[in-house]
Amino acid sequence: MDQLKKKIDKYISNQQYIKAIEELTKLLDNDTDNIDWLALRADIYYLKQEYPKALNDYNKVLKIKKDNKIIASKVEMIKDILKFQALDIYASTNLNMDPWLDD
Repeated sequence: MDQLKKKIDKYISNQQYIKAIEELTKLLDNDTDNIDWLALRADIYYLKQEYPKALNDYNKVLKIKKDNKIIASKVEMIKDILKFQALDIYASTNLNMDPWLDD
């Protein structure tokens, strides 16, 4: 197991995130409830800005260990990021329908 951890750490330090995710996914195929591997894969997804995948893994961790405050805060942060990304920056801010504010 230490060899695998070193291999994954090397991938991460070399920014070979796809390879690290592949290794973690193989590990999780055999041990689906390993919160350390799930959290690490979620962290990598987060680094790659693949927020929905990160959110899924973080939520799996929270199903197993509900009182993990660090993971819970990461979930809230990703939800905020996804909400912000979904905002339409070109939407009208003229909520009162004032005619002098429209172009």
